[in-house]
Amino acid sequence: MTPARLALLALAVASVCASEFSSAGVWGLEPQLGLSGDYSSNPALLNAAGTAESHAALLLDAPTTYVADAFKFSVLPRLRLSNARGYSSLDSDYERVDARTEFDTELSVWSASAGVARESSLYRDYLTNGAAGVRRDTGSADLNWDRHLDERTEFTTDLNAQRVRYAAPVGTGTLTDYRYASLNPGFTWARSARTKFSATAGAGRYDSLDRRTESRSSYAQIGVTHALDARWSATVTAGYSRALNSLALFGRRFESTQNGTVFSAALTRSAERSSLTVDASRQLSPSGFAYLTRQDTYEIKADHAASERWTLSGAARRTSYRNPIVGGASYALDITTVDLSAAYLWSRRWTATLSASRILEHAGTPAIAIAANSVSLLLSRKFDWTTLQ
Repeated sequence: MTPARLALLALAVASVCASEFSSAGVWGLEPQLGLSGDYSSNPALLNAAGTAESHAALLLDAPTTYVADAFKFSVLPRLRLSNARGYSSLDSDYERVDARTEFDTELSVWSASAGVARESSLYRDYLTNGAAGVRRDTGSADLNWDRHLDERTEFTTDLNAQRVRYAAPVGTGTLTDYRYASLNPGFTWARSARTKFSATAGAGRYDSLDRRTESRSSYAQIGVTHALDARWSATVTAGYSRALNSLALFGRRFESTQNGTVFSAALTRSAERSSLTVDASRQLSPSGFAYLTRQDTYEIKADHAASERWTLSGAARRTSYRNPIVGGASYALDITTVDLSAAYLWSRRWTATLSASRILEHAGTPAIAIAANSVSLLLSRKFDWTTLQ
């Protein structure tokens, strides 16, 4: 099912439910306005001198929500207007609209979402198209069902789809327009209040819009989540994935496979004023290259509420991409990021956030190291909830 059809289905469900519960619910609006200033020494991660940029932008979020007893519906428009032109700069414009609906029963939760976005490919894990980022148009939709079979057993299934188009690049293009859809059912069984076991499986289909390449993937994995004590918990899942890639060339179709393990592991500590998470994962994901991309991610992140006004956070992440290319070889890309931020609650409505980051990329064989440092300041104002009826 295409994102457009899933989006129409999701919005149709939302419309029917909204009309059904309109007499009992409340519409509300809670907008947020922001002004940001950003600097980066090399935002596109180019292997060239004189690449620094600084820009300012106006941000507007206007979440509109409908809430009834068992039904929720929200529309989330987001807009950024920058003094930069195009979609390859540090602070380019974006426009996004997302809609989500949820219906709760005693044993089930149904949810559907749909969204469209126009933004820069530069902000997708720094995977740039040729010499610079380009415009990226995305349509996505998702359907989810969560069902409690009994007090200990839970069944979930998720159907999602997306369609992505990129603008023409400056220089040699590397990103491919694509569509992707996947189905992911799973079971969770609570052995006790501290331990849960899970089993999930899924299948996906990735097609380039020029019909030259495609990937058919499937996976299965099992996992366990265990609360070590009141603050620490651990989650581990592991399984096997298989992808069949094919290329149409000169009237013939050539095939190759990507087989291997998939996994995720996370250790989490939650306290009254702080949290810490260490995780690692491997998965096959769409990324705009010819086929599905294997992504290995290792991350540590922490948050701490230093006072009623100050919130500090930090994260370090390394992501390794292995992208199959024509001929059976692969393209290697390793990206390491370190992010630090401090948010100050100026008043009940105003917040100032200062962020700094460093990005280090190793691309190609032999690898070329490219780095960038950036600083940003965001002033945001939240407006009070306004009832629309």
